[in-house]
Amino acid sequence: MSSGISKISSERSQRTLLQLVMQPGNDVCADCKSRTPRWASHNLGIFICINCASIHRKLGTHITKVKSITLDSWTKDQVEVGYIFVSSEPYSS
Repeated sequence: MSSGISKISSERSQRTLLQLVMQPGNDVCADCKSRTPRWASHNLGIFICINCASIHRKLGTHITKVKSITLDSWTKDQVEVGYIFVSSEPYSS
């Protein structure tokens, strides 16, 4: 029974991520600006391409936590944290 609930939750999370990545500004890699990113760093709240995801993974999980938006499972909390931080506005210091 719980696996059915978690599957529904996972599908809902994936739909949310796919909606977010289609928004203007999120539809390009945050690092290299390539089109159609399919990976995300959920602690940084950015969408990235597969090439930049590889670089992020090498940085270590203490810096960035990378997952595929279509291949990996996401918890509701991971999606919500990403939802708070993901923005089409460029980062400015």
